[in-house]
Parts: sequence; structure tokens; C-alpha cells
Amino acid sequence: MKISIITVVKNGLPLLKSAIKSIKNQKKIENVEHIIVCSPSTDGTEKYLNTLSNVKIVIDKDSTTRYGSINKGINIASGDIIGLLHADDIFYDELTLYKILQQFHDENDVIYGNVFFCDKENISKINREWISSDFKRKKLYFGWMPPHTSLFVRNNILKNNLYEESYPISGDYLFVLKLFQNNDIKIKFLNEYITIMRDGGDSTKLKNFIKKSNEDFEIVKKFFKFPYFVILMKVILKINQLKLLKKDLSNDYINKLKELK
Repeated sequence: MKISIITVVKNGLPLLKSAIKSIKNQKKIENVEHIIVCSPSTDGTEKYLNTLSNVKIVIDKDSTTRYGSINKGINIASGDIIGLLHADDIFYDELTLYKILQQFHDENDVIYGNVFFCDKENISKINREWISSDFKRKKLYFGWMPPHTSLFVRNNILKNNLYEESYPISGDYLFVLKLFQNNDIKIKFLNEYITIMRDGGDSTKLKNFIKKSNEDFEIVKKFFKFPYFVILMKVILKINQLKLLKKDLSNDYINKLKELK
């Protein structure tokens, strides 16, 4: 079984190097396709990508949001399973992709798990965790959402459920709702840490809070009869899920990624 990992990047150095190495360091799995979709950059990212081997590089001059760039990666992905790894994130450990692929032998269509959030400058310094839970479709009505960066989806399903570019911050929420509302899709929670995300994403920035809230509301109206209730519950649940956690993850795998400059 082959897995494709899509990374979207613009001006991603030097953190992109850790993401790439995180994929290359995966063990007990051989058939991994890494697709990097790069928007025009000014920090040398494109020049650096030209030095890489065994990575598919796509230069994206057309997409208006990151979700359009993700779609470009999805459309050329040849793996049976597709997942995302942001340019400033890493997988939790060297067996992450192996553990994920094992779940798809049971005919699951979508797998999701838990994520850590780390200090932007120190990936071993954990600040928060997002612990998810078993999937029940009715939880969507109460604002529940899995960590988007922990999702892995079968190729044929993902290509029939591409992202929409009309919501530049909350496009992942719309994507999850479309996918998880489909009764024909078999979804499973893997109670493992999947990704370590660096703090500072677009949706977490204060200046984007109002825009994100407006986008969330417009999305919720498409699916639910009582959107204000869903939005309120989404905020409450996220506060409960995103728990503060002070933890040091220093180990050989993490330390090798920290050394990259």
C-alpha cells in the first residue's frame, strides 16, 4: 500500500527541512510519495527544492489560497492513502506512517488522531495537545471537529471531496464537515499522536479571529439548522480539547530534526 504526503509551502525555510526529514526518517514503510507544492517564494525555498531527490515538486502560481495548492497535490497524488504535513510541522515519531497504514487494512476510509503543539523555535518543547475521540456523526451538531492535520484519507474519496478556496482560513472545517457527514465513508479514530505542529498558524492569530469566526458561521449555515448553537459548542469543545501541557520530547528522532538549519 502506497501513501502520499502533500506539503504546501511558501517562504518555508528553514523549517521545511525538518518536515522533509521527518518523512524520510519514517521506518517500516517503503512506498512513500512526498509532493511539495510551492508558491513563488523569495527566501530561497524554490532553489532549495531543486536540490532534492525523490520528491515531487509542483510550482503553483495560480492558487489563491493554500487549499487550492493542496488540491493540486491531491490531483497528482498516486498513493492509495493521502495525508498532509504542513511545511513547519513534523510527524510525531518514526513509526507514524506505519501505524496509520495498518488501520487501512481494515477497510477504513478515513483515519484521524491526536496532535501536539510545540514552541515555534523548539520542536521538543510541547505547549499544548489536542486529544480527539471516537467518531460519532451526531457530535458534529455539537461543534466537534478532529485535528485536520491528523487526517489521512483514501485517494478516491479525497479526489471526490476536494477543498474549496472560498474560505481561506476555515476551508479545513468545511472539508471535514463534507467528509464526516457522508454516511458511506468509514471513519476511525486512532488514539495515537500523529503530528507535532508549531505554534503560530493562521487560524490561531488574533488578527484572523473575526475573519475565521465569520467563515465558520457561513460554513455551519450550510449544514445545520441552528448555526449559532453549533458555533458556540465548537468554541467550548475546542477549549476543552486544546489542553495546556508542558512536556519535553527530546529523543534521537526529534534531536536530528532540531539540528537542521
